[in-house]
Amino acid sequence: MKLSVIGTGKIVHEALPVIVGTRGIEVRSIVAREHSLEKAQTLARKYGIPQATASFDDALSDPSVDTVYIALINSVHFDYTLRALQAGKHVVLEKPACLCHSELKRLSDEARGRGLMLFEAVTLLHLPAFQLLKTELLPQLGTLRHIECNYSQRSSRLDAYLRGEVLPAFDPAAGGGALMDINIYNLHFVHTLLGRPLQSHYLCRRGFNGVDLSGTAVLEYDGLTALCTGAKDTDAPSYGLLQADNGWLRIDGPVSTMSAITLCLRGEQPREIPLAPVAHRLAPEFAAFADILQRRDYETMNRLLDHSLAVMQTVDLLNQRG
Repeated sequence: MKLSVIGTGKIVHEALPVIVGTRGIEVRSIVAREHSLEKAQTLARKYGIPQATASFDDALSDPSVDTVYIALINSVHFDYTLRALQAGKHVVLEKPACLCHSELKRLSDEARGRGLMLFEAVTLLHLPAFQLLKTELLPQLGTLRHIECNYSQRSSRLDAYLRGEVLPAFDPAAGGGALMDINIYNLHFVHTLLGRPLQSHYLCRRGFNGVDLSGTAVLEYDGLTALCTGAKDTDAPSYGLLQADNGWLRIDGPVSTMSAITLCLRGEQPREIPLAPVAHRLAPEFAAFADILQRRDYETMNRLLDHSLAVMQTVDLLNQRG
């Protein structure tokens, strides 16, 4: 993977040391807006990236770049990704992939029609602990009856918002809010286990500009209800909890990191499940993307993309019913 990184925000600062240390990835350039070019130049020097530029077209026209990693505000994901695909580049796209299902469907059609790969960067889907949960632990629980996921983290930008300063994290037009930011991980978690819900509703607390500061998505399945809570206005212990006929399973911390898992089967004592160490929460996903691209594994890419499309359909419904 010959990569151009698009953006210089917080996630890029976190991801770059992981990306440059991932086998199969070579970062060829970093692209920033004009006013952030100095940041890009600093990152390029720090990580040995050959080029820092304020021109997206530079990356799209560079024959040494085959993939772009788009890490910009949610509202521009569609436009940047469409341009990249039309220029013949594979795309790794930060979550949430788009603002609505129709945008992601257009991008998926474009990618598939051109024989290109399009990935949504959702950490939990590639964590070894999540694979262990799905393949080995979940079958031991029997029939699932209830799921709760809570990812609550008071935003560092909340105080500015409460003073009336609306940054992208709290701007509905920019795709901000709790559902699209942190609760999206909970939706991916539940969808991977159960698929699309039969019914869905969103109960939320909205701020002065209509943005959802916190909320709970209620996802109804046959014989099961899943509650997905995300809050950017308060702190609380984050967790995932699966309750089933033959016991329960608890994930400590956000489901996006899977830092610890406790399993309790009926008639037994709770036990903590040993988990393989992960160097960084972002490492498994970038290693997976590089491997899928290197092997031209379109079957896996399409499965992941179909999953992202299903989640975005549910997001559309929740936004309509919140």
